[in-house]
Amino acid sequence: MFFASHFTYAQTDKETQKIVAEIRAITEKYNKTWNTLNMNTVAKFHSDSSFRYYRYGILAVSSNTEFEKMAPQWMGETKSLETIEFTDPVVQVLSNNIAVISFKGVTKIVLKNGNEELDSNMATYVWQKINNEWKIIHIHESKK
Repeated sequence: MFFASHFTYAQTDKETQKIVAEIRAITEKYNKTWNTLNMNTVAKFHSDSSFRYYRYGILAVSSNTEFEKMAPQWMGETKSLETIEFTDPVVQVLSNNIAVISFKGVTKIVLKNGNEELDSNMATYVWQKINNEWKIIHIHESKK
């Protein structure tokens, strides 16, 4: 037997649309922050109390502290990043303080050796409002 549940919360359509706009805007800001290659600034968008990052099906880091240690290593050979595409964003508002966004993305990566790569993926971020500030608690990226 299969049961499906749908929960609604007390927010109005207007409040929901406000959250959708906030999540789209902060997601674009977060994605552009990666282009700075400053992983400490990127980490400020993550929850310090609960954060998981799955990259291509593998748990890459299980905390923001771990992200702050590992991300500079991941980016060690990177000279520059440029967000080329951020398309088809879909935001699901689960409550006044939880929202999920999924989207397609393409990033141009220039390595220090001069080689260029295009990274095409699908991503999902779970945002939670903590102390009146949206923070990412979960990221999942898959190759497109």
